[in-house]
Amino acid sequence: MSTLGEQSRREFLKRFGGGVALFVTVGGNLSWLGEAEAKARGVPKDFNAFLRIGEDGRVTCLTGKIEMGQGPITSLPQMLADELDVAYEKVDIVMGDTDLCPWDRGTWGSLTTRAFGPLLRAAGAEARAVLLELASDSLGVPASRLAVNDGVVFDRKNKKKRISYAALAKGKPITRDVKVEATLKEVSEFRVMGKSKLRRDSREKVTGEAKYAADIRLPGMLYARILRPPAHGATLQRVDTAGARKMSGVRMVEEKDFVAVLHELPDVAEEALGRVEAKFDSGAPPLNDKNIHAHLMKAAPRGSIAADGGNLDKGRKLAKRTVETTFLDGYVAHAPMETHAALAHIVDGKCTVWASTQSPFGARDKVARAIGVSESQVRVITPFVGGGFGGKSGNAQAVEAARLAKAVGRPVQVMRTREEEFFYDTFRPAAVVKVRSGIDGDGRMTFWDYEVLFAGGRGASQFYEIPNHRTTLRSGGGAHPFATGAWRAPANNTNTFARESQIDSMAAAAGADPVKFRLKHLK
Repeated sequence: MSTLGEQSRREFLKRFGGGVALFVTVGGNLSWLGEAEAKARGVPKDFNAFLRIGEDGRVTCLTGKIEMGQGPITSLPQMLADELDVAYEKVDIVMGDTDLCPWDRGTWGSLTTRAFGPLLRAAGAEARAVLLELASDSLGVPASRLAVNDGVVFDRKNKKKRISYAALAKGKPITRDVKVEATLKEVSEFRVMGKSKLRRDSREKVTGEAKYAADIRLPGMLYARILRPPAHGATLQRVDTAGARKMSGVRMVEEKDFVAVLHELPDVAEEALGRVEAKFDSGAPPLNDKNIHAHLMKAAPRGSIAADGGNLDKGRKLAKRTVETTFLDGYVAHAPMETHAALAHIVDGKCTVWASTQSPFGARDKVARAIGVSESQVRVITPFVGGGFGGKSGNAQAVEAARLAKAVGRPVQVMRTREEEFFYDTFRPAAVVKVRSGIDGDGRMTFWDYEVLFAGGRGASQFYEIPNHRTTLRSGGGAHPFATGAWRAPANNTNTFARESQIDSMAAAAGADPVKFRLKHLK
């Protein structure tokens, strides 16, 4: 991966000390992260924070987004190359490094391309506009007469008059406060975007050279195994670590119910954990796949009406045939190939964490709070992430690694076993969807009563032409026996299946082709 992630912030700034720093005062479209949050977080109003141009003419793209298999390591440099008019091969990228990259909420929701992409393109377009003005001063040619090809600015009327981005970036940093209204390129002007490129991470991943958080090694590092409860809700009553302490080279950390064994070899740490004797209470009464949905129906609050129209009673009376269905959706694990992992190292009060995370800045904030330091004293570096799907945003492993590194004064790796990955996952929530609907003698739907418990409202909206309808959402905290969270289009997958399955049932009741039945009811 083209990255500067192993460099210190000082080395990074030194590398670009002779580069061009571009300050533009155009306000960007930051709606993708929320105006209030953008302001509170200090998201740069100038787009200089998203790119650097070195003395050698190479461009570095800076983004808080991370690479977990979806491809922005390739697509984002394509965007920047096109807007800057530089060769794609000359664009490097740094991803998910909290010391080098601008703040970002996280990589999820399919927002990298459709929301961050335009912001990055604007950065490139505005940087190009400023570089043209700098070239205009240097060449003595009006900016309107200049063009750019592969990072070289030239006079359209005299192509011998030319200067490269690299030449403009020599010497001291150049700052220029320019108000520009740069225009993004039209699709017809794309040279790189929309073209198939070999993914930048393909060779590393095919050959096994790609580094993930669990692959990072530091001198003197220890591997940690943490005492976990046998069931959700169980609490530690007592613990005896004498057996583990007798083992050579084993370090112990005991902070109330946070108990960990550490060793230079992971197998020895695992063996030492097996010698820890612990007693937990039984926790809450067990729920299982046979009684969970009955529990959810009992625990669901009255809820609220998300959408309605017409009169349900009238629709029921008009119905010649009614279909009532209850859909039960189970918990679904993220099951990424790479389990949660983190390596933390504290030197001179500065904590560096290499973490498998979808939210590097979120991890930084949690680590800072956990070890009692400011955010500026924590750096999170995100190597390749082996799948996330919405499940790698909690950052518990980063916090655990940092706490242990602080306690023992050495680098510490925390990596979940496959069993722990499933046990501590933030599952897609189990849900219940109840649908009651009816059709008249002409095969048209007369009413639609949709009630969803715990899945959420996304995807529950009704877009078929049904005159009498109601959508009710019933969700509340504390009903699930363990943590739940986002899992690839939260709620949409549950609601879409339930809605369209019910439509199929209605089509069958009407004796109609399912596709024609849908078209008949489209607004």
